[in-house]
Amino acid sequence: MVVKTDRPGSIAPTLTRRGFVKMGGALMVSFQFPALSAVAAEAPPGAATTHLVSWLEIRQDNTILVRTGRTEIGTGMSAYYAQVIAEELSVRPESITLLMGDTDRTPDGGYSAGLLSGAANLRKVGAYTYQALLGLAAEKLRVPVSALTVDDGVVSGTGKSLRYGQLVQDQQLDLKIPVSGVPARVDPTSWIRIAGLDGLIVLGDPPTKPVTQYKVVGKSHPMPGIPDKVTGKTQWSCDVTLPGMLHARMIRPATLGSTLISVGALDKTRFPTAQVITKQNLVAVLSPNEWEATSAARSVASATKWTEWSGLPGSENLTQTLRSYKWGAPSESRGKAADVNAALAHASKTISATYEQPYIKHAPIGPFVAVADVRGDGTTTVWTHSANSQGLRAQIANTLSVPIEKVVVRWLDHAGQFGRTTFGGDGAEGDAAILSQLAGKPVRVQWTLQDDLAWSASSPGWVEDITCSLDGRGCVTALHSGFYSPQSNDARIVGAILAGMPGIQPEAGYWIATEWPYDKIENRLEEAYGMPNLGADSSTIGMRGLIMRTPGQRQQNFALESLMNEAASCAGIDPIQFRLLHTTDQRLIDIIHATARAAAWEPRSSPHPGARRTGAGPVAGRGVAIMIRENSYWMGIAEVEVTPETGAVLVTKLTLGLDCGKIINPRQLERCMKSGVVMGVSEALKEEVVFDKGKITSTSWSRYKILTMAEMPEVKVVQLSRDDKGFGGGSEGANAVCPPAIAAAFFDATGVNARRIPLTPAYVTTLLKGQPAVRP
Repeated sequence: MVVKTDRPGSIAPTLTRRGFVKMGGALMVSFQFPALSAVAAEAPPGAATTHLVSWLEIRQDNTILVRTGRTEIGTGMSAYYAQVIAEELSVRPESITLLMGDTDRTPDGGYSAGLLSGAANLRKVGAYTYQALLGLAAEKLRVPVSALTVDDGVVSGTGKSLRYGQLVQDQQLDLKIPVSGVPARVDPTSWIRIAGLDGLIVLGDPPTKPVTQYKVVGKSHPMPGIPDKVTGKTQWSCDVTLPGMLHARMIRPATLGSTLISVGALDKTRFPTAQVITKQNLVAVLSPNEWEATSAARSVASATKWTEWSGLPGSENLTQTLRSYKWGAPSESRGKAADVNAALAHASKTISATYEQPYIKHAPIGPFVAVADVRGDGTTTVWTHSANSQGLRAQIANTLSVPIEKVVVRWLDHAGQFGRTTFGGDGAEGDAAILSQLAGKPVRVQWTLQDDLAWSASSPGWVEDITCSLDGRGCVTALHSGFYSPQSNDARIVGAILAGMPGIQPEAGYWIATEWPYDKIENRLEEAYGMPNLGADSSTIGMRGLIMRTPGQRQQNFALESLMNEAASCAGIDPIQFRLLHTTDQRLIDIIHATARAAAWEPRSSPHPGARRTGAGPVAGRGVAIMIRENSYWMGIAEVEVTPETGAVLVTKLTLGLDCGKIINPRQLERCMKSGVVMGVSEALKEEVVFDKGKITSTSWSRYKILTMAEMPEVKVVQLSRDDKGFGGGSEGANAVCPPAIAAAFFDATGVNARRIPLTPAYVTTLLKGQPAVRP
């Protein structure tokens, strides 16, 4: 039978019976590429074919297995995906088991952060499957499809019914659906140097269930993995053990550009089963006993000698370094320069400001761990918690110089990565694979906290210059911004760089990440400039920059929203009213009003009449920020207390509003929103990478500070769900609205603009002493 699709030029999904079996049965959904259909048709008889891993299997016992190459990175994908599939198939989510991330057992790959594309794929898979099941039921029950209804996996019509399991009983059915895209592979022509990171995309427009008929989506179904985590049944990536496995501890160079002079001696009397492996500047100690490897590594490291290197400017000179760089043309720009420049030149009032932020870390609480087993014939298996298994697979194959078909990546739970592994790199996997290839045995590599904070990639520091003009009513008439930052796409494998093995060389650059919220500002010019990593050349690692949660937009939104708050103050207008004056977008207007009501906002201009920058007692303030991202509308209202004498800033309350279209799972969305608040507040108040001329020095929690539980504010969440606006992103975003809202609240309390984060006590006391306060 054939299920028709209205999409022109695509292959119609085709259901075939591959045979009858005496026991059991299943319907499996696999894929084919439309561009390959003609080639396949012309293949000679008996030509070899490759089995394509199925997206979905419906089994005779009424259970359903769903496969996706995306992974659960803590945001609730495992719940969302099950709900989306369950809705389209009219079954309970509990009947669905997810297999995620394994490159040899899942079909699509792609960014794990990409809920919208991943869910769209599975929604179409479910819709195609549903239509095929209706066709099978109509055939068996001898009734037209239009007369059938489905509830909880039971198809009924004209007084007769069959469960899905009965429809596939004693048969092996294969439903092929059309897809586009390419598997991930190293590609020297792409920006990141890896193509196919988006994964495969399901084509066609199968009829999907109307939102008005939803029974599963919109309900707070539990995340499937939570019970096992609570009861200790979850197998984490750190739990993997293999026969003959060696534990490895890395001995890193003295700086980010040092080369090896000599390796310290290994005392075999103290460490009888340990061994040292080196390849250029990659040095590790391995042992069957983890504690022996750890102790031996410390001993060897203390006597290992490295060259000196001082290719970094030092974190205190970051802004000056960015300013002195010879920037060329912007990597990307949006807007008409002539119109903006003319509007600014003729404005009666302009406001100009510079905003900045240092390097910050992704800083997972659990450091990276990976296991690799590289066999003599090149067959490689890697166990990891990467967020892009296929991208990692491509990099590992490239580094080991083995065919990509020989590499398998198996995914397991572990600590979140917050965007660090989105491009398939920057973890312990490279170290493990290289050492396993050299040792001829499986190798488990666990980074220490110091390894992670010193050698993982960072979210780069940046500077943004931004200017706007105001008319007689105080409204913004034009805006020009220039964002300057080192690149955020360096997913090179650390082990490959140190070992001198093949690796990617991403192109330096940056992008405009803003989704413009102020349609009444007619004249705007946004420019983004990117430069290579600090201290990086072909032979050194340097300060590798990688994206972090809400990449690009997090930084650029801080500058935009901070300027809007300064402009509102200059105009003497309440900051919420000021934003409403600059937009006609009803969704944005609605979430602004809903969040303001929840926070009991009282209109007035900023700063507060009682603002002060001196005194031993705390002074309170409030501030706002908004953002649009991936079909979602965010609004944050921060309330703070500032103690001028000590420079302490405490966020006491944060009200966070979100309209992300149709909400899939309200409870899990609330968790994501609150976790974003944790990151955003931590970033605003504490986080900063410190480095000297050669290395990162903030390599402990006492030096790289993050928010503690005792410092968490009260968080109030506002959710608006819309049936007519599709789905939006609900995980990223919260961390991007918190910092500008907190900075605005600081200004409201003190009358002093904070144009740099984090608002550490040292910075705040200097700021309050050195900058004249703005008076209401």
